[in-house]
Amino acid sequence: MKHTNEDIQMLQNLHLLAFGEEEGPIISDLVKEFLLLPETISISIERDNKVAGNIIFTPFQIKGHPNKKCYLLAPVGVLPEFQGQKIGKDLIEKGAAHLRSIGADAIFVLGYPKYYAANGFVPTYILPPYPELTTYLEAWKIRELKKGAMNGINGKTIAVDPIMKPEFWDTSNRPE
Repeated sequence: MKHTNEDIQMLQNLHLLAFGEEEGPIISDLVKEFLLLPETISISIERDNKVAGNIIFTPFQIKGHPNKKCYLLAPVGVLPEFQGQKIGKDLIEKGAAHLRSIGADAIFVLGYPKYYAANGFVPTYILPPYPELTTYLEAWKIRELKKGAMNGINGKTIAVDPIMKPEFWDTSNRPE
């Protein structure tokens, strides 16, 4: 889906506010780059007649397994005034349902382990794009969309260009 410049700016601002002063500018720039890619899937939820949250999925490849249709979840953002109302969970579920409807096999995420575990994600042996930098392995998770779709699958992965920078995969400064 092609996004208008107004859509992109609105979603950039949402993620800027959702992630705060430190992470917000980096995430906001990533959102713009993602939304310019035609294969990006962006899903929003409205509350009180405004977009309260947004989630983005980009294609994610496993080397040697071109038949597997996977996506990377990054980012999911909720405006501060709507945080704590399960909008993030609703976005994940709405996204998973959409991806399942288009035949996707799995969703990958690098994020807060407890949050994503509570939303159906589990540890995986499939390596992130920079496994040597992803030292906090509990943060790297998968959610199968088709039962058993990823059985026996392993290897390195490739994300879309905007997020294939090593700094996005370095977990050495993450809180345990």
